[in-house]
Amino acid sequence: MSKKSILIISFTHLKNDPRVFRQIQSLHEIGYCIYAMGLSDPEIQGVHFLEITKQEGLINKLIKAIYLILKFHEQYYWSLKVVKQSLKKTEGLKFDLIIANDLETLPLAAKLKAKSNAKLLFDAHEYSPREHEDRIIWNLLFKDFVHNALKKYTSFIDKMFTVCEGISLEYAKNYNLQPIVVTNATEYIDTKPIINHNQNIKLIHHGGSIRSRKIENMIYMMDYLDKRFTLDLMLVPSQKKYHKELVELVKNRPNILIIDPVPMKNIVPFISSYDMGVYILEPTNFNNGMALPNKIFEYIQARLAVAIGPSSEMKRLTENYNIGVVSHDFKPKSLANLLNNLRKEDIINFKNNSNSAAKILNSEANIKIIKDSVFNMIGI
Repeated sequence: MSKKSILIISFTHLKNDPRVFRQIQSLHEIGYCIYAMGLSDPEIQGVHFLEITKQEGLINKLIKAIYLILKFHEQYYWSLKVVKQSLKKTEGLKFDLIIANDLETLPLAAKLKAKSNAKLLFDAHEYSPREHEDRIIWNLLFKDFVHNALKKYTSFIDKMFTVCEGISLEYAKNYNLQPIVVTNATEYIDTKPIINHNQNIKLIHHGGSIRSRKIENMIYMMDYLDKRFTLDLMLVPSQKKYHKELVELVKNRPNILIIDPVPMKNIVPFISSYDMGVYILEPTNFNNGMALPNKIFEYIQARLAVAIGPSSEMKRLTENYNIGVVSHDFKPKSLANLLNNLRKEDIINFKNNSNSAAKILNSEANIKIIKDSVFNMIGI
């Protein structure tokens, strides 16, 4: 009897996308035949990789902008190079299940579902209708496209995931969808907290240099901290112009370093030598307000204390497990004041609490949800 076949689509670099990588790895491990379509190979032996590219020429970009301005949403979508490539790469293949990651893959997955008579699992990740609502161009060009795509293609969805409770409720309220919450929790690491007994306090933040995240707030925070504190920013230069601005901001601040990113699998071991993971994420858009990102779970698996702004989902988790401090607003000085009042004993206590939380807040429960959901849809 041949294996059940699953196509996992994501217009991202699969090796560096933790959420999608976990889908591929966990379903491959239990015996499904996996086709993974994305911008780079997940490098998992036995997984069939289908490579696509998002690069568009200038003239094509202008034509697509005109489609969006004129509200020709279907013409815009089906003319995308990445979509046309995806259709070509899947010619002649049949699937029992298609997993579509992010809204940009949903119309494609719906079309492929009809061809294969497959089931469709849609992992929305974030709340796409307000994903970049802080950007004028996105509101002018993409807001209606996203809303209309959701309205048109939700009838094809057999099951749906999203990253947190707040986003799940928003989909239910506005689109009558019932997503299952699958958090971005990372794998459990069997380790112990590394305790630095000197009085120096090493802070770490890692992630992409993305303007809407306002990473400069964590740089300004360092101006208010006492001499015990240093901050390393391990940044992927996702937006090169913004990244250069951050480099300039750091130049005359001896208590801050921008360091090179490490491979995804090395993040937790690398950051475990720090004392605290920090994240001030202003709610510049709905998804930032509801964020429960990979890095918080990586801080926990690294057995770090946490220092954050009052983002609702991160705040709930931090306070429930008593793993760090939460400022009352998103101003850099507010979090700095809390940090200045910490003793080394407080940080050690938070790190020990992270050690307990790591046994609960890991990917094990999420992987079970993924496996059970897929089994209930197509068997094995």
